[in-house]
Amino acid sequence: MSSQDVMIRSRLAHLRDLRAEIARLKEENSRLRDEVSSVKAHLSLTAVAIEDVRSLPAGGKMVLVDGWNAILGAGKTARSRNELAGRWKAYLAERPADFVWIVFDGPKENAVNEGRLRISYTGGIGPHRADRFICDYLRALKYLGYAGGVEVVSDDRDLLGEVARIVGRAAVGQK
Repeated sequence: MSSQDVMIRSRLAHLRDLRAEIARLKEENSRLRDEVSSVKAHLSLTAVAIEDVRSLPAGGKMVLVDGWNAILGAGKTARSRNELAGRWKAYLAERPADFVWIVFDGPKENAVNEGRLRISYTGGIGPHRADRFICDYLRALKYLGYAGGVEVVSDDRDLLGEVARIVGRAAVGQK
């Protein structure tokens, strides 16, 4: 093997390393793009929802529901999104001062309002987007002094632990 062969092999190895680095950076760029998109969606929805909490009547509360956890979790309370929405509509019929927001992970950001019931999808990809959204919302409310009027409904112990840490009190499990 000549010195020229050694140089060529060295350059080929370096080229393979560069290609691997480019692939890693493309993947990271894609992940960051999705995170930015998710944050933009969170900010706009949070701004609207903060106004919802501010305008609650005396004694009213905002109930945040971890949607997929209620349907797919160990303590599931509904078999479908429609059944879950119907359950919370019945809850609202008995409590006219409350507002319920069901948050689902979903690839496209979207929200539907039906009176005092909001159903939203986080947008983006990756795990725990609804959990992050709920926690981001609670942090914003805490900074504004409104976190006391919010309950989180989920069986996700990690989420409930984070909620308790954010608001400084025990979080609510499934209803």
